[in-house]
Amino acid sequence: MKDEWESRRAKRKIFKNPGEKFELPLRKIIPGILHSFASPLNGILGRSEILEKRARKNLERIINNTSKIDDEILEGCKKICDDAGLIAKEADRLFDLFNDVAGKFQSLSGTDLQRINLSELIGAEMAFFQFHPDFKYNIKKSLILDRKIPEVSGRKADYSISLSAIIRHSFNSMKDSEVKEFRVCTRHDDSYVCVKIEDTGAPIIGRKERLEKLNSTGHIFHDPDGEKGLFYGLSLLEKNGAFLKITHESGFNTISIRIPFYPPE
Repeated sequence: MKDEWESRRAKRKIFKNPGEKFELPLRKIIPGILHSFASPLNGILGRSEILEKRARKNLERIINNTSKIDDEILEGCKKICDDAGLIAKEADRLFDLFNDVAGKFQSLSGTDLQRINLSELIGAEMAFFQFHPDFKYNIKKSLILDRKIPEVSGRKADYSISLSAIIRHSFNSMKDSEVKEFRVCTRHDDSYVCVKIEDTGAPIIGRKERLEKLNSTGHIFHDPDGEKGLFYGLSLLEKNGAFLKITHESGFNTISIRIPFYPPE
């Protein structure tokens, strides 16, 4: 039994220091993803080990005590039930994290035209960015999402890539800001779904300057500040029929997006 427990501990060590040196934007978030999965997994493994010990110990007490079940045995049974509940809770958390990752990759594979609820997609994108520790813990976030907004037409992969690029640029633009605040709001009027994304980062440079910077610095993947990614993301939104407005007022960058939606059937 001791050898079995040692083997479990050795397996858990694998998850403590996931890869640290990734260069591409998506790869930079992989250590955070692995860490997020590792935390509930370590809890499940550790708690299951304790549960097994308690179950065996309690079973021995019951076998050796033929006359009555005393308070010590009852307390042991209670702890076993508590441990089982904690394992189930950690398993649920791991399942939710898995769904966040699976949802992101499912969005990236959505290359067919379909109806898309942008509030739901933004919520999924934000959940995925929670795997980045700095974004999760160091930025104040506010989401006001109308889950019942009309659906827009498009490829989910296009919207996922575009929204990720905007969020990533906002995140990177706030690295030197004293106040780090990120806000997203969705709503709609009679013809358009409206998305407003705000951050307290450095002012967004104009389109002409962005094009000049893009042409002078090369490939999108060598883009530590997300500037070229933002340009491509906004261009992809325009390709899908979006109208854009970028402003900087009262310390906030604001990207306003309006997209025509499906008429009601």
